[in-house]
Formats: sequence, C-alpha cells, structure tokens
Amino acid sequence: MRKQELIDSITGKLENLLAQAKAQGLSQKELAARAGISEVGLSQAKARGDLRVSTLEALANALDMTIEFKPRRSHDAAITAIREGRFFDLAGEP
Repeated sequence: MRKQELIDSITGKLENLLAQAKAQGLSQKELAARAGISEVGLSQAKARGDLRVSTLEALANALDMTIEFKPRRSHDAAITAIREGRFFDLAGEP
C-alpha cells in the first residue's frame, strides 16, 4: 500500500469514528476525553492523516465499537485460494 493510500485509509476510518461520535451526541472534544487523548492531538492527527493504531482503537472503544480487518479480495476468491494453497499469491487482485 502506498503512503497516500494508507493516509486516506486512516483518515477515512477516523472520519467514520467522528461521524459515529456525532451520531451519539458527542463532540470531538468529548470523544477525545473518553479515549484518553487530547483534543489537540486528535485534531493534529486528523489533519496529518497519521494516527497510531492504539489511538484508533481507543477512539473506537470510547464509542463501544471494534476495529476489524477484512480481506480486500472477494470471499469466494479467498476461499478458493486457501483451498488451492495460493492465498498469498492473490495480493495484487482486487
């Protein structure tokens, strides 16, 4: 994954968490406090698109959410590749 793609991915996840906080009636300041981080630190991370996984997890926990990983490739393609012993050969497939 290129650096910009990673930044976009992190920024997207953070935006989702902030939208969920807003839906729960929490401000960014309140979310940061619940997660044990500073509002300034959260704002800076948001602007940079750079956030530690532990911080992302703390924000998710503050909203009673979890962070999950899922395959990029389709479920069927992954199952077939696992059965054929070539799961890691699919890295370039969508």
